[in-house]
Amino acid sequence: MKTELLAPAGSFECFKQALYNGADAIYLATEKFGARAYAKNLTLDELKKALILAHSINKKIYVTVNTIIKEDELEDAKKYLNTLYILGVDGVIVTDFALINYIINNLKGMEVHVSTQSGLKDLEDIRFFENLHANRCVLARENTFDEIKYIKQNSNMPIEVFAYGALCVSYSGGCLFSSLLSLRSGNRGRCSQNCRRLYQIYKDDILFKDYGYHLSMRDLNTSSFFNKLKSINIDSLKIEGRMKNEEYVKVVTHELKKKLEDDKYIPQLDNVFHRNYTKGFIFNEDKSDIVDSSKRTNEGSYIGKILGYENNLAKIKLEKALSMKDRIRIESNNDYYFTIDKIYNEFKKEINTSSSFCYLNIYNKQPIGSKIYKMIDSNINLNITNEFKKEIIIKAYGKTSTPLTLQTSIYGKNFIIKSDALLENALNRPLDKEALYKQLSKLNDTSFYLEDIEFNLENNCFMVIKDINEARRKLINEINKYFQKERILPKINNDNNLLNIKDDQFEFVAKCRTKEQYDALKELGINKIYYKNYIPYVNAKYINIESDYILAGNYGAINYYKNKDITCDYSFNAINSEAIYNLLKSGAKYVTLSLEMDYDLIKNVTSSFENKYGFKAPIEIVAYGNQNLMTLKYCPLKKYGECGNCNNHQYYLKDDFSKFLLYHDDCITHIINDKPLNLIDELDKLLPLTNKIRLDFTIESKNEVIKIVNNFKNALKDNNKYFNKEKDTRGYFKRPII
Repeated sequence: MKTELLAPAGSFECFKQALYNGADAIYLATEKFGARAYAKNLTLDELKKALILAHSINKKIYVTVNTIIKEDELEDAKKYLNTLYILGVDGVIVTDFALINYIINNLKGMEVHVSTQSGLKDLEDIRFFENLHANRCVLARENTFDEIKYIKQNSNMPIEVFAYGALCVSYSGGCLFSSLLSLRSGNRGRCSQNCRRLYQIYKDDILFKDYGYHLSMRDLNTSSFFNKLKSINIDSLKIEGRMKNEEYVKVVTHELKKKLEDDKYIPQLDNVFHRNYTKGFIFNEDKSDIVDSSKRTNEGSYIGKILGYENNLAKIKLEKALSMKDRIRIESNNDYYFTIDKIYNEFKKEINTSSSFCYLNIYNKQPIGSKIYKMIDSNINLNITNEFKKEIIIKAYGKTSTPLTLQTSIYGKNFIIKSDALLENALNRPLDKEALYKQLSKLNDTSFYLEDIEFNLENNCFMVIKDINEARRKLINEINKYFQKERILPKINNDNNLLNIKDDQFEFVAKCRTKEQYDALKELGINKIYYKNYIPYVNAKYINIESDYILAGNYGAINYYKNKDITCDYSFNAINSEAIYNLLKSGAKYVTLSLEMDYDLIKNVTSSFENKYGFKAPIEIVAYGNQNLMTLKYCPLKKYGECGNCNNHQYYLKDDFSKFLLYHDDCITHIINDKPLNLIDELDKLLPLTNKIRLDFTIESKNEVIKIVNNFKNALKDNNKYFNKEKDTRGYFKRPII
């Protein structure tokens, strides 16, 4: 089996670099619903061109529609998917459960690739989507090689893994850090990258580690392990980078393609953007080494150092070439960055490039001995070559007073056209093979190059250049029409709605972490408690559970516990009526709404659900709890020798504005908001929408649990205001995400 190299494209120019430098498939987005909203992305016209270019050389295009969809966006999203289907898109990378089901049920032939945003981490997750008839699953970056191997051995589902590029510190799909602080939701492609910011670490309110990039992950590079990945038949190796430039896409794609085909090849990747590298969790990188707390951005390639100064010019000893317009970093206590505008040789004369000694005008003087790193190489050649294009031979026929006939065969498919103009009798110089080849070889806007022509024109024929070019374009148009692979939209099936789940009477339900909290909740008369019957979003263990109901944190739990009453947790990121409905169809009895929903969106979703399906949405709404901002396999404490102490002390991260508490479950790090969500004063708005109000407890003591539950019970009976604006937050309730 051939392992696919999947490259990114954040623009049409990047797409061409990926295509013509060895990618087997390219993933990209247009201006809608892609999880890199700040990339340039492609227009639909550019996507159509891209499909033709890719299909012409048997390559594929996958469009990312991997954001969660608000209720009022659903119809536009489905129309957009219809458009992608008609255009001939090979596959769609998607995370919203409503859209996953829409494609599977209606747009057969366009593959569904379940995004890493859906949090797929184990065999049960994969089996769920195998049963749903998805076409590929993109695994979490946190999966190890042995875990992936086990999945491949026990499932027929095609698997895609990340092989190179930037890493998220949080499990994808489980990060609310950006949206809670800035309303820019990472689940909607607008991440503000709070993980790349400076934080302090405190232990029991005492400064433990000063400002550092304690959450800033190194960049993944698994190229040394490609043979190992191929040995277990990984279907696709993914390069991260839809926000990256053309130079990055060209170099990384070309170099990793060569490595994939020849394991002895050493990829040359120093001249493109990258942080310090890590082999990642996939190859068991130590948790303390997977971040670089001293850096947040590109390291660059070492090229030389400062030897001294002469008349304000820095004398530089180079080990690699430095050229005009290169961008460099000078390493110091406060790294200095600048783009080279002038280079001088040993005689102080301006030159364009140097490979040994040179002089630079460094406007912010740096210490002697400082190391210099090249971050951007201005000499990367972006010209497209024929290395990965398809050669064709064109046969040309004709005689005077007849059209010029052009014919070619591509992958066994014959294309033939006749020119609109007629061949004439030559008055001076007849049309010969060389002149015709010159015009027919102008195929730069295609994925072909002209290897040769078979010249079968009778003697003394002539045609003006304009008409030859028109004939060439006519032939290319026929070829393009075929290779776009346009489809006809099938009849869309409307769900016949066989469900009718009756919501029970009102009750408070609760989720807790400790036996002390559980006992308190039982004493308080809370009947429905998620404790040992919670299947977590991360590190799920599928064991026998005595309780007749469970809280499912992942898709695998729906697949495994079919005989239980299942409530889907907020980790499913359901923010529209059809996502909720399809989770119910898949086996859930209740669905917990996403924490990222504001009141108006909750009203819209519940109203739409009842209008569409004829019964009240069986949902839970979390009204209390320290919101989980990130779930990490990485531990920011282990790096500093605190492994084993995590739950014996109170640790938190602090920036200039807020602090964020840390707690650990089964060696998984949770970063939670210091202020708990508290919608106690909003119950009058919530009660008409749901019969299940949930209280989530993480770090509360027994007495705090008792106080909070009693406050909520009392709030149903009196008009007292329990919300403390100094200590509590309403989260997203009055603040819609973007």
